[in-house]
Amino acid sequence: MDFMADMAELALASRLRRLSDTYWQGVTATYRQFGVDFDVRWATIFVLIAQKGPVAVMEVADQLGISHPAVIQVINELEKRDLIVSAKSEQDGRKRLLTLSESGQAMLPKLQPLWDAFVVVNRDMMARQTHNLLVSLSEMEVQLADRSFFDRVQDQLLNPK
Repeated sequence: MDFMADMAELALASRLRRLSDTYWQGVTATYRQFGVDFDVRWATIFVLIAQKGPVAVMEVADQLGISHPAVIQVINELEKRDLIVSAKSEQDGRKRLLTLSESGQAMLPKLQPLWDAFVVVNRDMMARQTHNLLVSLSEMEVQLADRSFFDRVQDQLLNPK
């Protein structure tokens, strides 16, 4: 029996977290198995910098929809591991522009086959679902961008349906 599944809507955030944790464990185990010293938390920022670099810190935060402090934390870890480098923008000295370092560039060929496998496995699992999880997630994200969960709960508490 899966008590969290039985709680349905009440446990939505917990189930999403559990699903995320399951993925992160699998990705981390895959990196270790193939001898790639890379943290799953770095992936989205690393890929964005690899594909769009040089890119400013705020642009990373905006494009990924995550907080500036969260981006700074990951960037600091990537710089510490010599996977990225940052330099002040020539046009705007307040901006830090991020690019992959030589070590980061060298790591890409090790990471890409693993990422390709992740994509294939995810596509295969989603093809077996009644509803496409990515579409459902996008729909929820749009609704929450339009109006926060907090605001919706406050309305429900003040004006129960």
